[in-house]
Amino acid sequence: MSETKEILPITIYLNQKIVFDLLAVIDDGFSQVTKLNISNQEGKKNGVDGSAEIGISNAFGLFGVKSKINARKEKTQTESSSKSEEKVHTPTSLFVKLLSYLEEKNLVKDINNKSDLINLKSGEFVRFNSTLEQNPLVSLLESLEQIGVMAIRFESESKKKSKAQKENQNILKQIKGMRESLTQHDMIDLISTIKTSHETIKAVLPVYIDFFFNRSMNEIIDGNYTVVGKVVKVVLDQTDSINLFRNTGFKLFKQNALEEMFTSFNDQVDEQLELPEIITRINEPALLVIPIAIYS
Repeated sequence: MSETKEILPITIYLNQKIVFDLLAVIDDGFSQVTKLNISNQEGKKNGVDGSAEIGISNAFGLFGVKSKINARKEKTQTESSSKSEEKVHTPTSLFVKLLSYLEEKNLVKDINNKSDLINLKSGEFVRFNSTLEQNPLVSLLESLEQIGVMAIRFESESKKKSKAQKENQNILKQIKGMRESLTQHDMIDLISTIKTSHETIKAVLPVYIDFFFNRSMNEIIDGNYTVVGKVVKVVLDQTDSINLFRNTGFKLFKQNALEEMFTSFNDQVDEQLELPEIITRINEPALLVIPIAIYS
């Protein structure tokens, strides 16, 4: 039995643009009729005019593809009956439809261990269960930014602005600028950990904030989720890796320079803070996947 029949997915992340595009390709354009008027009439004449409209609402609203049929009836002396039905899809229901199609055509490959990566090629659809976390550096900078804001607020209660307060404000601006450079265009990397009985596989998922439910990633923390997406890179060689800063200005730095910079940064931070380990690259075995949906 396929996974789509066993569970009803609750999507935390859904790239509806990809879903709509793939369904349009599969169906040769949108041809779903979501509103039907059925008329049974015993009479001489009956006419029907049809019209359709397509629109896209927000990522987790009702699917805005509509088809309308306007009935035109000429006067007769007989009785007639009319029945009207309306079907409305949500992006999640259309994703299930897409996933069912991919499963039916055997186009989805489940990733359960390293051997599943050997014959995997870029462009193939994959599905796996994993735990998720943000890019550790982004998480660190967000935490430091929040701590810095609180510290400045406490300091601002005093009437005089000290030299230390001005320095803290400058540091806060630098942290904010660095964090924004890592989340350009509201895109951020999630690191997915696929645990198997013998090894751990990592998958890097570039996601857009707008496609998260309520534009929040908080729900993905400390949970196990299913990811469906399309592979763009498979890393099985020790000489290869996935650069977590590939979409930022940090991609110009050499690996050693980045490691020295972040090591120095960790040494200067208060020892009372429990900081995540900052990594710059994901080594083999690993995947770079464009996620279509993340769900439970």
